[in-house]
Amino acid sequence: MSCEISRRAFFAASSAVVLSAKGGPIRVGCQTNGFALKAGDFPALLKALEDMKALGYTGFECNYRFVESVFDRAAAARRQIERTGVTFIGAHASMTQVGGAQGARIAAGVAALGADCIVMSGRGLSPEGRFERAAQLEKARAIESIARMLRDHRLRLAYHNHNPEFANHNAEINGLAENTDPGLVSFLMDAGHGYLGGGDPAAFMAGHSARIYGIHLKTFRGKQVSGQVPLGQGDFGFEALAGAAKKTGWSGWLITEEGGGPRAGNTAALGPDRAYIRKVFGA
Repeated sequence: MSCEISRRAFFAASSAVVLSAKGGPIRVGCQTNGFALKAGDFPALLKALEDMKALGYTGFECNYRFVESVFDRAAAARRQIERTGVTFIGAHASMTQVGGAQGARIAAGVAALGADCIVMSGRGLSPEGRFERAAQLEKARAIESIARMLRDHRLRLAYHNHNPEFANHNAEINGLAENTDPGLVSFLMDAGHGYLGGGDPAAFMAGHSARIYGIHLKTFRGKQVSGQVPLGQGDFGFEALAGAAKKTGWSGWLITEEGGGPRAGNTAALGPDRAYIRKVFGA
């Protein structure tokens, strides 16, 4: 019991440190899924960054595969990225990828290119959000282990959810927040998947704002990912989330994630998405 109390006290203290470090304006970024890019075509990525900047985005996130081809000349490639004026927020990788044999190589390459984090997605424990506590703790420890490796490369870990983590009243995502070290594990909350999973991203913001590094914004018509539409045109909006962010004083990255799958390269939505974010979040 004393060990558990000590652990909770440590996490509470760490959360206070994280929260005290917050402040400043919300920043707005763009996931490169909105562009029809091919892995290995670095010049096309640079052009996409220029287009993002023209639309009012100040940061970008991409799958690590889109920068992997320049790992062996990272210093020069980093300078090219920096010249666009668009911040490299982070590279997306799955828990299997970054936690596997290639994890250290991915981390080293991404860090050398100037990214701040790895956006890591994992598998939800249950589509219905019902699982054993032992499974929750095992996943939490695995995430922390990867986070320590990333910290060695001066990268933070931002855990990215899909639908299951928000099922059953945010059950899994709340459990991950409560059972991981705030000094190691942050969250890239995918609010679109959160709503699609039947959860409440605004409630997670209200309870864990200090842990939220960034937010993916996307919306849908219907219950399928294939029903993605531009922000403001879906079955749900983000007014409640924006209200919670304002109330908690949250500052982090708002990232439009337009595209993916059959919608990859939906650049026409990026301008309206930026206008929606400005209107709803004031950012």
